[in-house]
Amino acid sequence: MAKRKWTCEEIEEFRETHGWIYFNREDLNLFVPKRLGFGYTLNFAHPVSWIFIAVTIGLIIWKLVR
Repeated sequence: MAKRKWTCEEIEEFRETHGWIYFNREDLNLFVPKRLGFGYTLNFAHPVSWIFIAVTIGLIIWKLVR
C-alpha cells in the first residue's frame, strides 16, 4: 500500500488491531487524534516525530544543565 494521509476512521480501525502506541509506516500524518480524551499524539513511524522528541529532550537537558 502506498503512503498517504489516513482518515480518523482508518486510524481508529488500525488502533483496534495494533494497540495503544500509534506506529503506522503507511500513514503520512505526523499528529493523529488521541484514542482517549482530547488532543493529538505522534505517529512514531514518522521520522520527524523522533526529531521532535530529540529536540524536546535536548531542550529539557539544556535548561537543567544551564
